[in-house]
Amino acid sequence: MSTDGNNLFRVVPGPPKLALPGLLPVYDLYVRSGAELLKLTSALEAELWLSAQLGELSQAAPDPDALGKAYSDLVKVLRRAGTPGAHAFLATMAAVGPDDHRPAAAKAAADLSGPLLPAPPAWTADLGKAAAVDACSIEDGTLDRTQYLVEYRYPDGGGHHAMSVSLSAGLPVQLVAVTDMMGMRAEIRRVLEEGEVVVSTLPLPVASRILRPAFVELDAVPRRELTGPFHANLLFAAHRMSLLP
Repeated sequence: MSTDGNNLFRVVPGPPKLALPGLLPVYDLYVRSGAELLKLTSALEAELWLSAQLGELSQAAPDPDALGKAYSDLVKVLRRAGTPGAHAFLATMAAVGPDDHRPAAAKAAADLSGPLLPAPPAWTADLGKAAAVDACSIEDGTLDRTQYLVEYRYPDGGGHHAMSVSLSAGLPVQLVAVTDMMGMRAEIRRVLEEGEVVVSTLPLPVASRILRPAFVELDAVPRRELTGPFHANLLFAAHRMSLLP
């Protein structure tokens, strides 16, 4: 165990066996970027950060198999780095990361926990615990799509945010994470007053029946056909849809 100034209590179990060793420089960049997590102040910020980071891998991967290998490699490299940032990265990935890789990330994060290691940020206790609280649909007669807005809060009632999903022909075509709820409500009031749209309250079970199948269908769409911003919010959106009843 090393205690150099840059990597406090760094755990070094030996070089991990990687499926895609050529991507090691990329994984090392992710390790260093983990320090950004330690500067964040909420679980919501961390979950959005992770979605954007892993979205870059998703966008670059040639196929789902390669992406899965990259996720597995990343967990191993973060575990070996053992920095506080790597620990926070793994904890976030364990809570809201790709489903198939959460158990490995959780185990790796647990391996980096102990009395000699710095405590993780307080917000790690809220990771993955947001709950859907409201939903509505927004119809714009000038567009061939419907926007669905699902609102969420964390257990303490804080962290109010929303996921906006626009569907066209049954597929998501736009994903937007909304963190400025007051601004969003002001914009909805404005377009309602101008008569541009129709907003309808949507029971959460109905929103679930509409949106969950749309994301199942999206899994069949080649990732290279999705745009960059779509990738950045895809993991976050998929997790939020999984929270619907």
